Amino acid sequence: MSGWEPVADAINPWLALVLIVLGLVALIGQRRTLKQVLGLSILLQGALLTLVDAGRVNGQMEAMQPLVITALVVEAIVMAIALVLIINVLRYHPEGLVDDLTELKG
Repeated sequence: MSGWEPVADAINPWLALVLIVLGLVALIGQRRTLKQVLGLSILLQGALLTLVDAGRVNGQMEAMQPLVITALVVEAIVMAIALVLIINVLRYHPEGLVDDLTELKG
């Protein structure tokens, strides 16, 4: 047992909770699409920190590592697609408000 484990046991759950709450606030409370995507990314990082911490506490890091890596790859793909869509939205609506997206119907 190293000297950092008691500190990690105390900080990691609170840090994960803070990240999840910040992500939810940004996702729900913001009207700009870019801020919502960043909020989603922060929320997902909090969830991944929770998974890593649960694996570390239970001694099952081997089971959590493939799950976290898969989630990171999926998150990168989702963020790339979301940012491309935001760029297209900003071409027609420079403010980037979510309320303006209903006008983009084909």
